[in-house]
Order: sequence, then C-alpha cells, then structure tokens
Amino acid sequence: MSEEDVKQGIKPGKGRPLIIAAVVIGVIAILVFFYWLIWLRYEDKTDDAYVHGSKVNVTSQIKGYVSSINTDETFLVKEGDVIIELDRTDATIALDHSKAVLANTVRNVTEMFEKVIQLNAQLQRAKTKVIKAQVDYDNRRALVSEGGVSKEDFIHSELNLDAAKYQVTNLRSQLIQAYTAIQGTTVSTHPLVVEAANELTHNFVNLVRCNIRATQTGIVAQRFVQVGQFVEPDENLMAIVPLDQMWVQANFREVDVSQIRIGQRVTVKSDMYGNEAIYSGIVSGIAGGTGAVFSLIPPQNATGNWIKIVQRVPVRIDLDQSEVERFPLRLGLSMYVDIDTKDQYGTRVPTEASSRPVFRTSVYRDQEDGAEALVAKIISENTVDPDLGAPPVQL
Repeated sequence: MSEEDVKQGIKPGKGRPLIIAAVVIGVIAILVFFYWLIWLRYEDKTDDAYVHGSKVNVTSQIKGYVSSINTDETFLVKEGDVIIELDRTDATIALDHSKAVLANTVRNVTEMFEKVIQLNAQLQRAKTKVIKAQVDYDNRRALVSEGGVSKEDFIHSELNLDAAKYQVTNLRSQLIQAYTAIQGTTVSTHPLVVEAANELTHNFVNLVRCNIRATQTGIVAQRFVQVGQFVEPDENLMAIVPLDQMWVQANFREVDVSQIRIGQRVTVKSDMYGNEAIYSGIVSGIAGGTGAVFSLIPPQNATGNWIKIVQRVPVRIDLDQSEVERFPLRLGLSMYVDIDTKDQYGTRVPTEASSRPVFRTSVYRDQEDGAEALVAKIISENTVDPDLGAPPVQL
C-alpha cells in the first residue's frame, strides 16, 4: 500500500471486492454476448402458438330418420366404422321398385329386338310376293291383247302387284323404325336398360348410405344428432378430430418473421405436458396474410383515426408424428415455439405445388360394390340372351 493511500485513509484490501465484482460482471457480459452471437440471435420464440388440425364434420349423403347412433363424444372411431344408421324402409322400397322397373325394361327391350327379326322376315316374304305378282302381271299383260286371259284377270294381277309393292313399302318403313330403336346396341347396353340400371344403382347406393361411416380415424366431438331426428344431407351431425392430422400454428410478430424460412428446425413444448414432452418440428409454411386480414371483420385502416398495431403472421409447424403418438395433442392447446433461424437456405414461400392429396378417405369409393352384379343378375333372369344385338336386315 502506498504512502499516498495511507495519507488518504484508505484501508488495505478495501478496493479488492469492487475489482473482483467488476471482473465477474465483465466476464458474464462477455459470455452473454458470445451466447447471443452464437445461439440466441438465431432463435425466434413465441408463446402465441396453438394446436391446429382437421375437424371433419360428419354429414349424411341422403335424408332420413336416425335409427341408431353407435358412438358419442370422446369416443374413438376408425375409418369405415358405421357411426350413425338411418331408417332403411324408404330406401329398401325404392330399390325393390327399381329392380321391377329394370326387369320390365329388359323384357320390353327384348321384344323390340324380336320385333325387328319378325319384321325383317315379313319384309323378305313380302318381297317374294312382289316377284310372284310381277311375273303374273307380265304374263297376263302379254296375253290380254291376244285374248288369252280376260281383261278382268289382267286388272286383278295389276292390283295384286300394286298391293304387294305397298306391303313391302309399309313393312320397310316399320322395319326402319324398329331397327332405329335398337341399332348399335344389345339388350344389356340399350339406353332404356342402361337408364333403368343406373336408377337401380342409385337406389342401391342410397340403401348403402343409410349407414353413415367415419371418414377418418379420430376422436368424436360435438355430437348434435339425436335418435329419431330427421336429417338432411347438408346438416352437421357430429365432428371427428383425427389425432394424426395436427400441426402447430405459431403467430409471430411481423418484425420477427423476416428470418423465418421453410424447412427450419423447431422445438415445441406444450402447456399440457410441460418439459415432459419436447416435440421436434419443421416450418412447413408461412401464411399469405396476417391474422387480422382473415378475421371476421377485417381492419379498415384507411378510415378514421389510425393507430399502428404490430401485426402477427401465422407460421405452420409440422410435428414428428411418432412424438405426437406418444404424447397426443388436442385442438386449441397452447404451445411454446422456438425456431432455429440459423439455416437461411430455405424459402419464404413454397416453390412447388403439391402433386398428391394431402388428406383422403376411401369410405365413399366402394359404395357401388354389389350393384353391378345385381344388375347383371336381373338382366340375365329376364332375357334369353343379354348380348342379343340388332340382326342384319335387308331393306
């Protein structure tokens, strides 16, 4: 300690704690700076994030009375399960009626083909009568001047020839009319039969649609339908929330979106599980507008007094499905999102359009199964030859 310090009354060691504190604060500041420089400046965080996903509304394809409800809210249903049944009485009656109509149509069309065969045979026979009448007329015309036949006999032969020609003309007209009705078809492909078959298929499908099936695997929510209720095709009956079709929508301030790119890695936590479940995700898209633009009443900033409000842009984050299966989420849950923005090689907008369906169901694909076999059976039972076509005719 110097003599000057002694003169000023400074005790030995009194300034050392201040120096140590200053050094510690300086080291901490340096560490914080390097932490910000290496990691923190490449992170965008927000707790304004929520679970979004598909909410599949269940509706009926036909109208009718509900006879059975086979599930309820919070229950699990699998794709293809019958969850609601409608009364089948009207649909069964309509199907039985269309069966009878198709059978009667097949019989009538078969008669149309047989009529062509008959008229063709009659026409050929009438042509032979014309030939015979022509021969008789020619013979009598040669003999009438010589008195070989009476004039009356000659006149009769002339009238017979005219009548035979008229008969050919009449039959040819009937044959053309009958042949036009079946030309280029068979019994099974005739337009009348096809129309009746389509009506039968329609009623067959309506009967199948009396069983309303789940289009997705998920949890039932918001059941509105009741037993005995009359439902229309456009009426929401209940909703299904598929647990494998969920993502996170994080709403970032517009000043934070500039560093976000599609493909960046994301760490996600939920308020439901806390630190027990850490989800890994990826930025899959950035919305085409702010949340205010898509609100029920969009802002009109060009009217009245204006106050600047920082807007938020929705960012879609897809989650690892294996982690979601382990820790299931629910629509609307609050999430905490941390995006690693260090990777700036991605784009702000998608560069390619999707070339495959994002979501799909196979429930409606097989509704006609069995209808074709039923149509073929009815046609076969009501005609000798379903492939009977228009015969060749000589006009």
